[in-house]
Amino acid sequence: MRLSGNLATQLALTLAGLVPFIAGAAVMWLPQTGPVLRAQAALCLLVYAGMILSFAGGVRWGAGIHAYGEAQLRTPLAALSGLGALAGWGLVLAGVLGALDWPVFAAAAAAHAVHGVWDACGAGLPIWFRRLRLSGALAAATALAAAAGAYLFQ
Repeated sequence: MRLSGNLATQLALTLAGLVPFIAGAAVMWLPQTGPVLRAQAALCLLVYAGMILSFAGGVRWGAGIHAYGEAQLRTPLAALSGLGALAGWGLVLAGVLGALDWPVFAAAAAAHAVHGVWDACGAGLPIWFRRLRLSGALAAATALAAAAGAYLFQ
């Protein structure tokens, strides 16, 4: 199957966006990674995960405005679209304030999985976007779960 130009670009961007997730988790698992580098990789991964949650919420906000008009953006959609940014900020704050351990990465994995499923069920979003978003979110959640595992099993 050959991908059209736009879909190929979106797939390439999705795959490129997964690189920081995979790289961050991989560095945390390397046997030669010392505690300082591990903490730096963990914090970078957590900040990136929070940023992507915020971005995903912004996509839902924009889709809601496009579908319903700015004056008619439904309050539940507006409220829910802001939760990704708040969750991401809360997770980063927890990591910076000393909870940089497996529970914060497990929570980040769950947040990405839930947001991805919500996006995959999103009315008004194109099917190609919903499929890419779900696969990307689940890959991100897997990398974040692997980061949690690095704390549990090393």
